[in-house]
Amino acid sequence: MQREMDERAAIVAQGRTLVPNDFVVELSPTDSERLEVYADSIGHELANLAREYAKEQGYSFVGPVRVRFETADDLAVGLFRIRSGVIRGATVEQDEIRQPVSDHVPGRPSAFGGRPRLLVSTQDDPQGQRSYELTTPVTLLGRGTDCDLRLVDPGVSRHHAELRVEGDMVSLVDLGSTNGTFVNGQPVRRIELQDGTRVTLGRTTLVFRRD
Repeated sequence: MQREMDERAAIVAQGRTLVPNDFVVELSPTDSERLEVYADSIGHELANLAREYAKEQGYSFVGPVRVRFETADDLAVGLFRIRSGVIRGATVEQDEIRQPVSDHVPGRPSAFGGRPRLLVSTQDDPQGQRSYELTTPVTLLGRGTDCDLRLVDPGVSRHHAELRVEGDMVSLVDLGSTNGTFVNGQPVRRIELQDGTRVTLGRTTLVFRRD
């Protein structure tokens, strides 16, 4: 993945080098079957390593870093192939969620029931809620362009918090944000979300729904 970023790095402005953020790792049928149970956790770990490498090299992303695995019948056991692309993520800006059609990535089946989602609103338009469905095991929230849900809010840190699917529950984890994460006005570091839980990050409010 590091080699893929290095080889496809493109200078788009002075001091800004754009690299792929969407990676597909192709495996042989045998390897794919053996890896399936670990795919989500390994994909998340590889995405974190990609972010760290990009930070070290001064690279930029235009969307969330995602790593997923696919089966390729032409590959032998022990061999792999990587495809990469540049895909923009969803952005909350000017009271709307902008999510390009091309951003849709087929997700793995959810371990929890219902239709888990966030109802997003801002202080500028508290009644104008927008819905964002949770389709991945980990959803990164923040102001950075590599976040799954980017919040264009000066009170939100670059990597502010994560939503993690843990069994049949969803947990919110603060990632050491500057201004903190609040539930009912109280700062939290980690909390298990219930239907209707209201979370505040900067000037943005998120209401968790799983009906």
